[in-house]
Amino acid sequence: MALATSSLGEKRGNVREYELVMLLHPDADEERLGSVMERVRTIAADHGGEVVSEDPWGKRKLAYKIDDHTEAMYHLANLRMEGEGPKVLDRALKLTDDVLRHLLIRQDSKGQDSKGQGE
Repeated sequence: MALATSSLGEKRGNVREYELVMLLHPDADEERLGSVMERVRTIAADHGGEVVSEDPWGKRKLAYKIDDHTEAMYHLANLRMEGEGPKVLDRALKLTDDVLRHLLIRQDSKGQDSKGQGE
């Protein structure tokens, strides 16, 4: 079965890996943090993917103030999504009050598979 293509020539059904780092409101309790991660899981699942791993780093001091906050809860997640998933997730996180900042980057599969260059 061939993969469908959009009008822009983008292949659908191509699952890619992403890394998401979020800086969350420092006063958010576990329930609020859980609801943010549930939203991330739902968006990933809706776009043919999943949350592969999560790593809550805890509360850390910020290098500079963000909305008068000097600390934030850091949270790392590795995801798999396809199609418009990253754009939808980015838009949803921008509208979430408990997320102060976030960074979503696509993982380079070439770099992950290669070993040391000197070997």
